[in-house]
Amino acid sequence: MSETLIKKFKCFWSWEDEKEQLWLQEMASQGLHLKGRNFFGVYGFVQGEPADIVYGLDYIPGLNMDFATTMEPDVNYKQFHNQLIADAGWEHVLEAAGWQYWRMPMRNGKVPEIYTDTVSKRSKYKRLLWDMCIWNLALLPTALYPQNELRKLDHSLLAYIVYCGIVMPISLYLLYASLRVYLRMRHLQKRDEMLKIGG
Repeated sequence: MSETLIKKFKCFWSWEDEKEQLWLQEMASQGLHLKGRNFFGVYGFVQGEPADIVYGLDYIPGLNMDFATTMEPDVNYKQFHNQLIADAGWEHVLEAAGWQYWRMPMRNGKVPEIYTDTVSKRSKYKRLLWDMCIWNLALLPTALYPQNELRKLDHSLLAYIVYCGIVMPISLYLLYASLRVYLRMRHLQKRDEMLKIGG
């Protein structure tokens, strides 16, 4: 008997991983357990028993890890990184666009976290920020292409559609998202400094 997937659409920005984790936890408390997620924000859930399950999100860009593995072929950094989290008791659920979805039952009413220190949390956002910068640099030549030059192209209408409808919105989103992720990192750092002063 095949599982029936219950699909739900929910949009989270790349800097809202904590909100997404809480929403997935809420779904689990209603008996909806994450099974899949596509690029467009459609989540697939399997109906089961309501449970107190905590979700944790981590970001591992393939390019960075592949490059590190190329430099040291004997070490698979992505596998090594994921193994550390699995050894801490987390179950890997799925991977979607670089995001790794993990879950774990709540323990004695306590909400476990994948990263318990600020340095590791900031490192996750650094990986995300680095990936965004790479994509934005790849789009930059097209985004900065002068509009008057577009008019000279044989297929100027198509060029305008690609430029205004795809390249510019993606480039602007990546710039804004990079700023939000950077501010998230700064917030974590300031919070850590305040805790050290208070402690």
